[in-house]
Amino acid sequence: MSNALARIESTAVIPFDDVARMGQVMAQSKLFGIQNEQQAVALMLLCQSENLHPATAMRDYHLIQGRPALKADAMLARFQAAGGKVKWSCYTDERVEGIFSHPSGDTITIEWTPQRVAKAGIKNDMHGKYPRQMLKARCISEGIRAIYPGVLSGMYAPEEIQDITAPAEAPSPAAALTRTDQ
Repeated sequence: MSNALARIESTAVIPFDDVARMGQVMAQSKLFGIQNEQQAVALMLLCQSENLHPATAMRDYHLIQGRPALKADAMLARFQAAGGKVKWSCYTDERVEGIFSHPSGDTITIEWTPQRVAKAGIKNDMHGKYPRQMLKARCISEGIRAIYPGVLSGMYAPEEIQDITAPAEAPSPAAALTRTDQ
């Protein structure tokens, strides 16, 4: 196996009309948190651009605040398929620590604790309900981004997206022209 990012190769590009029909079914199913057909189709086209079957979008991505986010388990699966390894040296509700390595990268130890979550200002109810799993997800996204970022294709983890606030809208050029200073 090469160090290249392993993909499940799609033998044919699925025509847009077929992707649109799949998107309609996915959105109507309400199974994947997709709010509308446009969101489903956009994620499906993203997957198809990565030589993945469009339905993979529903398994591997969340849409959070209108942004696609790669699920932590999908990140880890891609990392491992590309030759990466992780060893969990601690996995409790109070501390999760993983040692990440990749043949073309380095080795790094990443640790997340509830104190680090608080210091980062992360306010997510899931950290209270499932602390160990949320700490693990933080370790995965940070470790993979540090060792082999190509596996993420510029995607964020859902937990990272939740922390992004929408930028304030700039006034339109027309509004700036009509404004009068007093």
